[in-house]
Amino acid sequence: MNFSRLFLVPALACALAGGTFSKARAQFDAPVLVRGQITDTSKKLVLYPATIRNKTSGTRVFSDNGGYYRINARMGDEILISFIGYLPDSFKVVSMAGTEVHDVRMKLRESFLHEVEVSGKWNPYQLDSIARYEEFRPFLETPNRALVDTSKRSTGGFGIVISPFTRGSKKEKDLRKFKRLYEDHEKQAYIDYRYSKSFVSRVTGLSGDSLLRFTQKYQPPYEMLRNMNNETLIFWISERAKQWRKDPNVTLRPDQ
Repeated sequence: MNFSRLFLVPALACALAGGTFSKARAQFDAPVLVRGQITDTSKKLVLYPATIRNKTSGTRVFSDNGGYYRINARMGDEILISFIGYLPDSFKVVSMAGTEVHDVRMKLRESFLHEVEVSGKWNPYQLDSIARYEEFRPFLETPNRALVDTSKRSTGGFGIVISPFTRGSKKEKDLRKFKRLYEDHEKQAYIDYRYSKSFVSRVTGLSGDSLLRFTQKYQPPYEMLRNMNNETLIFWISERAKQWRKDPNVTLRPDQ
């Protein structure tokens, strides 16, 4: 009996199986380019700059001003899409290699209940703000690159490095725009909480179209509202309601 042949067949089978496994594993680990467009559910409003994060690898990118995005991933990676004021969306990469297209249609997030205190420590605005910060933390905590980079010194230990090209890159511009958008949204969210239509209606007695026109005509600036207690805010609204009933065409200044 030829013992060498008996051992050769299993060895060859194992080698073939190992090669097949290695090939499959290599395909599984192959890079996948995930791309698509991010809009609202009507497909009419492009969302820029939306944030796209590969939760598995940590890679982060922004959509461009056309709502399009591209991010590197691998099969099984989880991709998280977010835009300020909208419900986040996520999906898992199913392709083993090549390109995978995911167009995302995002839904507006419903505002919190203004008059309901859900915690003895935090009010609804604060809870909403904390949750929003956690959602966008990786992007918010990415430092903006300064025009003058003092972290890079010359070989002698002195001098600075001017980096206009890096600061002016699309990535840096998108980051700055996103942070401005986030800050503006936070300010408006605070105004909407303190100066809610239900609160104004209780103070003024207005409702329907009259209430809508009044709140559009009169809205306390963010900084002023931050320095107002509720009693002062009620007085501020009441004075404008009196003027509104006398003559809706006359507008009082915020500081009057």
